[in-house]
Amino acid sequence: MAGFVRELERRGGPALRLEQRAAGGVGCVVWDAALVLAKFLETGACPLARRHVLELGAGTGAVGIMAATLGANVTVTDLEELQELLMVNIENNKHLVTGSVRAKVLKWGEDVTEFQPPPDYILMADCIYYEESLEPLLKTLKDLTGPDTCVLCCYEQRTMGKNPEIERKYFELLQMDFELEKIPLDKHDEEYRSEDIHIMNIHRKQTNFPS
Repeated sequence: MAGFVRELERRGGPALRLEQRAAGGVGCVVWDAALVLAKFLETGACPLARRHVLELGAGTGAVGIMAATLGANVTVTDLEELQELLMVNIENNKHLVTGSVRAKVLKWGEDVTEFQPPPDYILMADCIYYEESLEPLLKTLKDLTGPDTCVLCCYEQRTMGKNPEIERKYFELLQMDFELEKIPLDKHDEEYRSEDIHIMNIHRKQTNFPS
């Protein structure tokens, strides 16, 4: 299948080379929110070395692979049909990885036993698209997070169609179980930032754990 390579510059060495696909849906492209989150990780705001990191809806794997170049032990997850693209991108960038990175299938809403114990970080870039995926995504987040898990959710605010409504509903549902804190724009990478791309720092509410 035809692909085209997106290069993502890194502060500490050669760029990541990320293959994309011309066909195959939204997961096959490196979205701006993924670039913003990947570059935010490079600012060092979240210490990643030797941390256990899980990326949800990884698509091309841009964010998770960047985390692995910063020393994290990463599992990038997405649907079955995106595994081949994830594998290609892991292979293309493995010489830059200082932690570890592997790809696995994870369908939101389904059993997450094999991804336990809870990771230190969960990364999500532009995962809020479809109304029907909100509940499964929230279930997966609840099942995966421990009291110390930090969820970094980066999304582009979209004003078209049903997007604002889906976004509002997502954050409403999320706030039932999680504390949300917006990371200020001046903490984002100087170059890779935008007024309409937001990064949220999300933690489970402590009261919601079985004692």
